[in-house]
Amino acid sequence: MGRLSLMPNDQKAQHMTDSLSVTVLGASGSYAGPNGACTGFLVQSPGANVWLDAGPGTLANLQRHIRLRELSAIVLTHEHPDHWLEIPVVYAAVRHYERRKPVLVYGTAGTLALAEDLCPALPEAFEWRVIADGDSATIGDQDWTFSRTEHYVETMGTRVDVGERSFAFTADTGPGWGLSRLGKGINLAISESTFLSDGELDAILHLSARQAGSLAAEAGIERLVLSHLAPGQDADAHQLEAEAAFGGAVTIATIGETYTV
Repeated sequence: MGRLSLMPNDQKAQHMTDSLSVTVLGASGSYAGPNGACTGFLVQSPGANVWLDAGPGTLANLQRHIRLRELSAIVLTHEHPDHWLEIPVVYAAVRHYERRKPVLVYGTAGTLALAEDLCPALPEAFEWRVIADGDSATIGDQDWTFSRTEHYVETMGTRVDVGERSFAFTADTGPGWGLSRLGKGINLAISESTFLSDGELDAILHLSARQAGSLAAEAGIERLVLSHLAPGQDADAHQLEAEAAFGGAVTIATIGETYTV
């Protein structure tokens, strides 16, 4: 396993608590519906504020919770636009308006290649560190690990540990990868749930609600939240289908909600 270098913790977290928390900045799959935003989360602990996936629409929601100058790092799971395309807008903000050092970004090589095309002076705004399967990183007091999922492009499922608390995110994946790849003892998981079970096809490398619930149960997840529902999907149906497979209560991710781990 590779290990990425330690980030100096020179930013103060907004909420000085003993817990790990995750706030939903966007939860729509592929594109956002009315009043929505694509995938993005704010992962906070006493020593770090990390923006996990920067889908379109998430920058505005991020700033409802912290300022860009308080951001410790950005983690991008993969290069599909609904997971990272806010980055060129952040590039402009950091280069021209924000008084801060370049933002530390952890992202795949494919995402970096696309970002370099849209951000010609990228090092002026971002300090980019490429991540791959099996890598790990420490951001402030958060320990991150990465596992390549089953998706169309190189995509990283993620786990975050702060003390004895842990959070995991599937990113996008087919059912050939599972949360168990990220280890045991995960307190909270956010899983994609793009379709209902009637949309399960061998060629579709996304999870249904049933698959999300089943994979979470297999991994021994304590709490499960569903995200990345495709446009037009019935959220109540996703919740019921996932709960039947998970064997417990399931929550649908909603913009602005914060989950304390």
